[in-house]
Amino acid sequence: MKMLYQAASIAVVVIAALSPAGCASKVAPVESITGAELVIKVAKDGNAAIHAPLELKLAEDKLSAARAAVDKEEFLQAKRLADEALMDAKLAETKALSVKAKKQALEMRDAVETLRREIERTQMQKQ
Repeated sequence: MKMLYQAASIAVVVIAALSPAGCASKVAPVESITGAELVIKVAKDGNAAIHAPLELKLAEDKLSAARAAVDKEEFLQAKRLADEALMDAKLAETKALSVKAKKQALEMRDAVETLRREIERTQMQKQ
């Protein structure tokens, strides 16, 4: 009787441990899809369409595929695609920010160079 109780206890623990994984595949990954949508919007607002169009397109395509997988009730596939869309969107956002930062740095360098030339010109006129 004691062995039967132990076996039953082990079975309950194993089933409890596996249950969340089993249920996860039966639920639409709404949070993952929503997260991907949000980061895609942020990337678009950061001009990713101009500075990182390929990465943004990949994110949008994967998000569309994730939605299609949800429609087919392929929730694990949908979650994977939504997570990939999120990463692609983050890459697009980061790339767009990098391009903007480089442009700002060039503009600052040009402004400093203009000021340097103006200072030199002013000093030459004083002599």
